Amino acid sequence: MAGMVYLVGIGTGNSLDLTPRAEKAIASAEVVIGHGFSLHFARHLLKGKEITGQDMSPLERSAIAVSYCLKGMKAVIISTGDPGIYAIASTFFGYLKEHNISVPVEIVPGITTSSSAAARLGSPLGNDFAVISLADQAGSWPSTLERLKKAAALGFVMVLYNPLGKLGKERVLEASGVLESLLASQTTVGIVTGAGGEGESVQITSLGMLAQAELSRDSLIIIGNSSTYIYDTWMITPRAYQPGLGY
Repeated sequence: MAGMVYLVGIGTGNSLDLTPRAEKAIASAEVVIGHGFSLHFARHLLKGKEITGQDMSPLERSAIAVSYCLKGMKAVIISTGDPGIYAIASTFFGYLKEHNISVPVEIVPGITTSSSAAARLGSPLGNDFAVISLADQAGSWPSTLERLKKAAALGFVMVLYNPLGKLGKERVLEASGVLESLLASQTTVGIVTGAGGEGESVQITSLGMLAQAELSRDSLIIIGNSSTYIYDTWMITPRAYQPGLGY
């Protein structure tokens, strides 16, 4: 029997956000691999399956999925959000490239934290936007700051993942200071913590007040552009529409 690896996004962790395609992929697999958080939210789909990976790194999960696949088994690596966005897919393909391995792979998209958060805020991503991670364990912080500066200067709405990372508020405070030198302090900012989950919370504030906002490791920040506004508690970034011409 031919083996297969599925990289499956389970969305926010809310069972209502799990897609039928994701459910089908998990149902077809003999082995399900993931960290504890993801496995907990998919637990209703795991009966009778081999489960592993709770304490593994993403690289180790990739390796074990490949090993099962090469034995002719169907293995799923599950992750919250979408597997191709700040998640397992890039690590998995990097592992294949490094070891010169080719296996059948299917990527099953999931609802991202950014799309779930945007839906709770209103329509903050109604026009061009940039997604930037403030994670402090990989990449170059000066390069991240440069991306923020360029995105702000070009008028992009900015979605900031991992605002606390493992260093706490240090990076988001520095980032907000840099952005205040380029954007008006009253620029609208939306913060969603635990997007899609039971303890989900929403804050709408301004760039000038971002340093005082409540943040956790589950928070996502959306910084509007000069056109973003608040209407009836919703955060909106307009998209120009002209009758007869469209967008």
